Amino acid sequence: MKKVVTSEELSRTAKRVAQSKRFKSLQQRKDYVMNELPECPPLLCINELASKTRIPYQLLRRIIVEENKIPYVKISNKYYVNYNHVLRYMDELS
Repeated sequence: MKKVVTSEELSRTAKRVAQSKRFKSLQQRKDYVMNELPECPPLLCINELASKTRIPYQLLRRIIVEENKIPYVKISNKYYVNYNHVLRYMDELS
């Protein structure tokens, strides 16, 4: 005797299969980034940098953007800075 499969059951099964494929693909990309790519410099936006270093946002923005003392990359409306450059700049100050 054949089992009758409803469209709802079929839809749920298809969703489950698609979700497992997406998860596997995501895991493969994550493994590639974490294990196979060369070491990349950590880029932080000014907000992240302010919270990490506990330096006021306005001071960081002035040093980075207005005075141009630390190299940055602007993507859309955010400024990204290499954290190692910030540390090097702080060492030069002391």
